[in-house]
Amino acid sequence: MGEDKKTILSMVDNITLWVSKPVSFLVCAMMGVTTVEVVGRYVFNRPTIWAWPVNRQLFGIFILVAGSYSMSRRGHIRIELIYDRLPKALKWCGWFLGISAFIGFMGTLVWQSGWMGINSFMSRELLAGVFRIPLYPFKLLIPVFAFLFLVQGIAVFWREREHLKKEDASNHGPGTPLV
Repeated sequence: MGEDKKTILSMVDNITLWVSKPVSFLVCAMMGVTTVEVVGRYVFNRPTIWAWPVNRQLFGIFILVAGSYSMSRRGHIRIELIYDRLPKALKWCGWFLGISAFIGFMGTLVWQSGWMGINSFMSRELLAGVFRIPLYPFKLLIPVFAFLFLVQGIAVFWREREHLKKEDASNHGPGTPLV
């Protein structure tokens, strides 16, 4: 793999890490909100109207970024026991199907959530229910973090492709077709 590609892939990983570290502290915020709700409800018999709507938005942001981070650390599940025993042609087929499905899904998510976020912002959409907090900031973050997930996924698939090419090159002689 060329140095330019390595630099770009490293930059994608660094951006994901840079975004993920502060977002990981949302877990502490969610725990704090939940604690306030539980104490208010069961100790003082005064439940809040804001705890669960706030937690849902915090959790939504957390999950969007956690997917990118997990992918950058190769934390998503793949059945190695089966995958490692597959012939090279099936590994390539799996790689192609995986990247196609991933780009299709995430590309659609970025596209559709983009216009939903803009519409939400233009109408200054509020959360339905008693506690009507603004929903548009969250909806504007969905395409941003979905795009980060998409780029991180492409970087991971690119590395997998390079790994498969090296694996094929080591198993074939010079001039032998890879697939």
